[in-house]
Amino acid sequence: EQLAEHLPPLSDPDMALNNLERFVQATRSPLSLAALFERDLEALPILLRIFSTSQHLSDVLVTDSESYDLLRATEGRPFARDTLVSEFCSEVQALSGEAAIMSALRRFKRRETLRIAYGDLIRGQNLTVVTEQISFLADAILEGAVLAARRKLRESRGEPRGPHGTAKFVILGMGKLGGTELNYSSDIDLICLYEGEGQTDGPRPISNHEFFQRLVREVVQLLTTATDTGAAYRCDLRLRPNGNQSPMLNDFDQALQYYDKKGRTWERQAFVKARPVAGDLELGKKFLDRLQPWIYRRYLGLADITGIKALKRRIEQRTIKEKADHRDVKTGHGGIRDIEFTIQFLQLLHGSEVAQLQTGNTLHALDQLERIGCITPQERSLLEANYRLLRNIEHRLQIMFDLHTHVVPEAPEEMKKLAIRLGYADKPGGSSALETFRNDYRRITAENRKILNHLLHDAFHDDEESRPEVDLILDPDPGAEQIEQVLSRYGFRETTRAYQNIQALATERIPFLSTRRCRHFLASIAPALLRAISRTPDPDATLVSLEKVSDSLGGKGALWELFSF
Repeated sequence: EQLAEHLPPLSDPDMALNNLERFVQATRSPLSLAALFERDLEALPILLRIFSTSQHLSDVLVTDSESYDLLRATEGRPFARDTLVSEFCSEVQALSGEAAIMSALRRFKRRETLRIAYGDLIRGQNLTVVTEQISFLADAILEGAVLAARRKLRESRGEPRGPHGTAKFVILGMGKLGGTELNYSSDIDLICLYEGEGQTDGPRPISNHEFFQRLVREVVQLLTTATDTGAAYRCDLRLRPNGNQSPMLNDFDQALQYYDKKGRTWERQAFVKARPVAGDLELGKKFLDRLQPWIYRRYLGLADITGIKALKRRIEQRTIKEKADHRDVKTGHGGIRDIEFTIQFLQLLHGSEVAQLQTGNTLHALDQLERIGCITPQERSLLEANYRLLRNIEHRLQIMFDLHTHVVPEAPEEMKKLAIRLGYADKPGGSSALETFRNDYRRITAENRKILNHLLHDAFHDDEESRPEVDLILDPDPGAEQIEQVLSRYGFRETTRAYQNIQALATERIPFLSTRRCRHFLASIAPALLRAISRTPDPDATLVSLEKVSDSLGGKGALWELFSF
């Protein structure tokens, strides 16, 4: 009776029934399981939901005899980062041998992923909780791997000693790991640092650099080696200074010097999401604190903006070549990357003067951007709702087979299964789950791209000749020579007074209106506006009149935004 009631609404009843059969056959006591289903009327429907949504989780439940009891005990309850780290490191501490540690890493990840997915699929926990839990799980496994690798090296080489005691080591999480917004099947982007030159104090000493270099290699091997239960994670260390051309490990001071002298705009954008995730977390915080003035510079110039736009275009071209532009929820037209680029661009643009924007989490940054007026309430509402839906689509795609995929299926029957897994349903006498999902997907990707274009691509043109004018507006404190050099070419007799009037154009007088958004769009039209003013008989007087008229209208930002179309 329960099967007859609960199978039909599922996304894939055949898959659910097949996995249920495998689960019953693998259980120690099928009769006890049947008694549980009779006693707890939620037990079977919950299992069927999991069995129809994820083949990967179904396989975990079938092959790991303790996983179902653990799942029922936790019921998807979220845990603090420190709790997960402490629990897993205690388990690693009691183990010896590489094979046993690798097995523990993978078992812990499978069981905890099952717990997290239960909270997501069955308890309906929100996206922030789910991605945070997935990220904390990665932190715990990284901490366990570092513990095991350091113990192994210490036994053979001793403790690495520096000028002030034991040398320090930290792993920075970048990308979604750094922003505590990891996917079910994400790569983890890492940068590894150490501080304290010297050598180990064992019978066969090596330099501290060599010690930590070996430690990084050992950690990566523990995480990435393919075993009979797969790899724990795919690790990407290419975001480090000089990428693949440099060692996997970086000295603290040398890394700071690299970013100060050679760091590029895309690297600043990457560090918006950086977070210490394993090892000496205080060392990681110290590094990021030292890097903050570089990440969030005094202002973002047109060259930086052009660099951000160029990176975005390269990602889009790669997706187009793979013929998945409109089906790739991550890098496709209007996808997750469009939202992230919009937000990170605004964070770099305004982060130096608003500390609340210095966050790696997309949704938190979105809240702060609306709060300080960089985006409108409508833009924030649309981007948040659309981001949540796209990330949920991504999660349903990845949890199916534990694959690193972002592409919505093309076949209608598979797309319908995805829609049902997302909560869509056929409406009697109305639209089908498939049609509603398709319409929603087209609508939200179009909305995302429209907002990205409005705030970034269309607002700032890749015109080298326009750079001085745009930078003059965005620079909070330009020098007298820069002001004279830019404004004198437009026929202003009193360039200092002209600059003061331009600053007035970039400033909202009404307290609840956003000066930051006003300055953003004035900068985007500055070259065209100054050219138009220069063609008048008296540019100085024209600018004064424009300042008075715009002040009388109230919302200057809306006027500049209108002119930017």
